[in-house]
Amino acid sequence: MDAGWALILSAVVTAVGGIIVTVIALFRKENQQDHDVVLSTLRIMHKGIGRVETKVDKVDGRLTDHLISHGTEGLDNGRQIDENRVRSNKEISE
Repeated sequence: MDAGWALILSAVVTAVGGIIVTVIALFRKENQQDHDVVLSTLRIMHKGIGRVETKVDKVDGRLTDHLISHGTEGLDNGRQIDENRVRSNKEISE
């Protein structure tokens, strides 16, 4: 096969490939509406998770402050809280 025929054959293959890709692109269906619904749901969930994390951190801080106040001031019944239980995140068995 000489160079002329090789050039013609490559042009034909390229043209046929281009036509096939164009036909496939025309029949491709993308459901943009469903994608928008899923995206908005994910955004709502992301905002909700952020709020929950903030609330948990806030409650954790208040609980820690409360336990420290019991540890330093004592309980109504006169017993003191073990300092290790107040200052540590580890649960200590009694």
